[in-house]
Amino acid sequence: SHDIFVAPQLVHPTTTGGNSDFRRGGLLPIARLTDAVMAEEPPTSSRAAAAGRGGGRGRNAAGAASDAAIAAGLPIFCRPRHLQKGSNVYSVPLWDFTARWMPKELGALGGGGSRFSSAAATGGGAAPAVAAAGGYPEGSTQTAKPAEDNGKSEEKSNKGSEKSDSEPDNENEDEETAKKADADDDDDKGSESDQSEVAWEGPLGHESRVWSRASCDGGLLLLRRLAVAPATGVGASTSSTPTPNEQEAENSGATPSAPSTYGLGVCSALFSRAEQQEGSDTSLDKRLAAVLKMREPHWAVCALRSGHFAGAVFKGQEAVVHKAIHRYTIRAKSGGSQAAADSGKKIKSAGSNLRRYGETRLKEEVRELMTDKWAKELASCELIFVSVSKRMQSTLLGTEREPFVPSSKVRKLPFMLGRPTFEVVREAYLRVASVTFAEEKTVEALTARFKPVQEPTQEELEEKARQKEEKAKQKAAAQEVKPVKVYKEEEDELYTPLHAATAAGDEAQLLELLEDGADPTARDGKGRVPFFLAPNQKIRDAYRRFRGSNEELFDWAAACVPDGITDETEAQKKEKEREKAKRKKQRQKAAKAEAKEEAAEKAKHEEEERKMLEAAQIKCDNCSKPIVSKPFSRLEFQYCTPECVAAHKRQLQAEAAMKRFGGSA
Repeated sequence: SHDIFVAPQLVHPTTTGGNSDFRRGGLLPIARLTDAVMAEEPPTSSRAAAAGRGGGRGRNAAGAASDAAIAAGLPIFCRPRHLQKGSNVYSVPLWDFTARWMPKELGALGGGGSRFSSAAATGGGAAPAVAAAGGYPEGSTQTAKPAEDNGKSEEKSNKGSEKSDSEPDNENEDEETAKKADADDDDDKGSESDQSEVAWEGPLGHESRVWSRASCDGGLLLLRRLAVAPATGVGASTSSTPTPNEQEAENSGATPSAPSTYGLGVCSALFSRAEQQEGSDTSLDKRLAAVLKMREPHWAVCALRSGHFAGAVFKGQEAVVHKAIHRYTIRAKSGGSQAAADSGKKIKSAGSNLRRYGETRLKEEVRELMTDKWAKELASCELIFVSVSKRMQSTLLGTEREPFVPSSKVRKLPFMLGRPTFEVVREAYLRVASVTFAEEKTVEALTARFKPVQEPTQEELEEKARQKEEKAKQKAAAQEVKPVKVYKEEEDELYTPLHAATAAGDEAQLLELLEDGADPTARDGKGRVPFFLAPNQKIRDAYRRFRGSNEELFDWAAACVPDGITDETEAQKKEKEREKAKRKKQRQKAAKAEAKEEAAEKAKHEEEERKMLEAAQIKCDNCSKPIVSKPFSRLEFQYCTPECVAAHKRQLQAEAAMKRFGGSA
């Protein structure tokens, strides 16, 4: 074995971490340099470099966010630029991972854990931490082993990592390790613990305590819980400034509680349907380990919607090929595609013909692209992610008999896309190729909607049924129609003879009862006075006349009888009526005289206008009448009608003949 050294001039000042070898101008072993580079990303600007040279003084917000991620137990490569503030998670693309990073829980499946993992630490603290957070399912490869075995496996892992610095990994040993792990695990058992935290929904059949579904920014993730190791070695923060939680705990005198787990989520489209249906931790861990080893994923993303197609083949961060197509296929005002409209009836119009042509051309262009122009690129892709409706699926992917691409490569994107463009497709690829890291408290929020609903107990069911029955009874009682009692006058004890005489319209009996002292203020069972039952004006006037002659006998206001009628009041009423008729007759006479005067004035005015018009108009030279329309002209004469023209012509000819013979006309 041998050591490799590098000159200090080739290393950024902040990478040394104040190492004494650099201050003395010495050399630093390459292994120590690698640890330093992995633990600290060099600043990219002069201001950041100055901040790095200043140590803990003057740290910017980005440095604080990075320290917060480290304090939460997340990997060191979770940088502030990866933070999604809306959901409070870190979305890290695969190409931003360090060279050999792999969680310790997946070390046996991924070819050996790296010492740069956040879970890589001395001792056996990783497995117990996950067991405390929820444990591993029975039959899973993550079942905690004795501390002695953990120490041996970690020692073997460290030896493998040191060996990888000088020579390639032994692939045969990795395969044997993976086979041994598969042999030790029984996939048929699954996770049978009654204390399972999250149950799979849909096609996923088994329960898991370390895997769960999660929703982030409208997309579906499969999230793996990983243990957080003590912050030692490379994974520890190099900053001397305490985090806000540590500072608060220090001020209060309490010991800060370090998180025990964190969440690692990947897009659910990266898992096949068979893996999700099996639902065992081992199969999901194997696929996750394979994804985390990728640094340049070779995938394709295609989207088709509303006459817009966009697709691209990516390798790592670069797009190998990409294409966007747009055809007129959607009915602008009515909405929907032309093919959907033709399924009901045949539409004949210029626009429908254009849309049918656009649909045909779109199918041809997509087919040519998928089967000819991009055939080589798509064949080399590991996965092809699509966003397309069921009706347009045959246009993009072909039929079951003649598929454009192998169906085993096709995965549907678990989130919605906007109008297909290259920018949208590139953003979708970035979401799929990014791994989500979430703190322990954030994991609970992301997985809350997928947690199973606790089944109610028998007592709760009985109580719920009882409450439902009581509500039904109350509703039925409220809707029950109470019988309405019919009012009958003969059964009313308060209904007096005066009420009956008034309702019958018997004026003589009415006056007789009033003379005998019947009370007109008495009310019946409905609260009505006798006057209220009067059927006509005659009976009402009888009450008023009686009141006029007997004003002091009863409380007529309480009896609701208007002012009384006497001989004097009747005479005054008749006099008012005569005066009213007289005034009406006078008004009618004045109106007639005024109308006559207006008619005479109007006739006079019209006559004057006629005379003025006649004086102003041209008169016919034959009949001397005014010409009211376009005149007829002959020589210098003007006529009103053709008859006048002919008559005047004969007259002029006769006068001319008489003059020739010496006579007079």
